[in-house]
Amino acid sequence: MFINTHTHTQVHDAKLELVNQDMDSTDKANHYSYGLHPWYIDKETYHDQLNKLEVIAHEKRCLAIGECGLDKLSKVDFDLQEEVFVEQIKIANKINKPLIIHCVKAFNELINCLNLNDNKVPVIIHGFNNNENIARVMVNEGFYFSFGKALLGYESNAAKAIKNVGRKNFFLETDDADISIKYIYKKASELLGIDEEIIKQQIQSNFETVFKTKL
Repeated sequence: MFINTHTHTQVHDAKLELVNQDMDSTDKANHYSYGLHPWYIDKETYHDQLNKLEVIAHEKRCLAIGECGLDKLSKVDFDLQEEVFVEQIKIANKINKPLIIHCVKAFNELINCLNLNDNKVPVIIHGFNNNENIARVMVNEGFYFSFGKALLGYESNAAKAIKNVGRKNFFLETDDADISIKYIYKKASELLGIDEEIIKQQIQSNFETVFKTKL
């Protein structure tokens, strides 16, 4: 069983594809997540979007809140990003669904937001490709990692991190890349030096645990 934990397009390339859905879309995927991305927060409309998110988040096929988070390279005011992120933490905890996180150069602030708001739901850092120090901190915080196309570079931070985070702590994804999730699984198998079937079984177990979904 292949599972794509974060993608922007349903292509039926895996048993389960968790599609990051646009809140205005009427054509919903089989399984999806919703969230206010830190690139696209609008100070004029974010209150309405958060209200809409809280409604949509209760839908059975909505498995997670996100992607959401913090990005210091975004043009959106950082204080506003934090405000909106905190509200999404609250929604996720109210309905007990995981957070899928986009984070760029703001991991300290991310951790502070989560801890100060008593976060209890699983946190998945999507598209992880950061250095081993950040990876170690994320492991200590109990966060999960979702690795994607960065694994294809054997000397990438992602390729190094996947060997050290532990099998129970990671997922695989394609994000917005035009690539098969099966190729990501193959690369993960090569990097870890273990049979692909073991990775499939482990990620299925991880997914069922984190998303409370029996596959």
